[in-house]
Order: sequence, then C-alpha cells, then structure tokens
Amino acid sequence: MTSFVDTLRIVVGKRWSFVVALFVLEMAAILIISNSAFFPGELSSTQQQYNQIKPVLNQDALGQVVGIFANNFRVAIIELIPIGGPTIFAFSIYETARIVEVIGISNGEGAGAALGTLFFLPSTWLELPAYAVAVTESCYLLYAVYAGFSRGWGVFTREIRFLFVSILSIVGILLIAAVFEVTEIQIEFFTQPPAPAAEGLLVLLTWIPFAYVFWKAVSFWRSSRKVASQLEAMDAAEAAQSQGGPPGWEI
Repeated sequence: MTSFVDTLRIVVGKRWSFVVALFVLEMAAILIISNSAFFPGELSSTQQQYNQIKPVLNQDALGQVVGIFANNFRVAIIELIPIGGPTIFAFSIYETARIVEVIGISNGEGAGAALGTLFFLPSTWLELPAYAVAVTESCYLLYAVYAGFSRGWGVFTREIRFLFVSILSIVGILLIAAVFEVTEIQIEFFTQPPAPAAEGLLVLLTWIPFAYVFWKAVSFWRSSRKVASQLEAMDAAEAAQSQGGPPGWEI
C-alpha cells in the first residue's frame, strides 16, 4: 500500500497545475469583483456579514486561531463536495471580494488599499491555495464517481485515499495560515496609534517564516514532480492486483 507521503507526492506532483490555475483565478476574481459596484442593498447586507465576523477579533490569540481556522476549514470541507463544491468556491470568492471592498470603505481607504493589505500579507498566500486544493479534489472525486459507474469502482477506491490526504493537507495549510493571520492581527493591534507609524512595518517580519514555509513547499513540489508518475504507476498496479485485475485496468 502506498504510504501517506507517497500519496501526497502523487497529489502534489500530478495536480499542481490545476491548483495553481484555481489560485490565479481566485486572485483575479477578487481583484475584479472588489473593484466593481455593489448591487442595490448588497452593501448593507455585506456590512452586516462583516460585523458578524468581527467578534473573533475580540478573543485572545488562541481563540482567534481556533475561530479563523474553524471558519476557513468549514468552507474548505464544503468545497470538497463534488459539483456543489465548485459552486460554493465561486460564492466564497465573491463573498471575500465584497468583504474586502467593505473593509476598504469602512477604513475610508477604498478597495485598492484593502486589496493591497490583503495581498501584502503572507496569510492570504496560504489560505487561498487551500481552497484551490479543496476544489481540485472535488473535481477529481467527481470524475472518480463517474469512472466508478462506467468502469468499476477501482478508481473511486483509490481516490478516497487521495481525498483523505487532501483533507489532511488542507488542515495543515489552514492551521499555518491561521497562525500567520493572527500574528499579523496581533502585530497590527500592538502597533496602532499612538505607536510610531514605523512600528507598523513590523508586520513585514512575518514574511521571514513564510519564506521558509514557501521554500519547503517548493522543494517538496520539485521532488514530487520527479517521482509522481512512477509512484502513480506503482499505486495503480497495487490497486489492480488487490482487485484482481490487470495492472492499469482502472486508469
């Protein structure tokens, strides 16, 4: 049986382009939507939604981590659902963009400044890819269900393992993202006026640990790309033998 790490290497090495494409789509959609006009009555409803999120910021650091992670993980889990997941993904992107726009309006800075803050902090570059991973798995799971009905359930059985690995990966990414986000929030809280404006730049220090996380992720991706095809072939052969079919029968 393929190990957890090898299964993760297959997921990372074979599906990375799909994840990257969805991540770019997220960024572009947020940029476009947050700079577009609200529909009638939408601004007030979005402001109410934003005000419901604010209480999380009144908790201590640990409470903030738990609250932010729980909310983001709930969204990601829903996005794993075949067919429905990509739809929720689209709604969550739209919702995020509108809340960014509301934050800009509330701060009197406009959407551009709010977007600059969003994309200038490392937590964004961790959280958004987690949703892309969820939707990617949703699409592969949908295909596995289709293949199960048309060619037998070998592909679906294998995909369940990939689903499990994807969920654990999402948990890890979103936990790290929540820690980064809360760190950013805490630095912003302790460096607000009357503290010198220069102290607000301390939040940029969060890019130092992010650089390490990014380097480790890229290193794992590079090594995974080299062995993913071989590992996938071995995994398919093992699955075929366990099901009593010829190697490659379920691909």
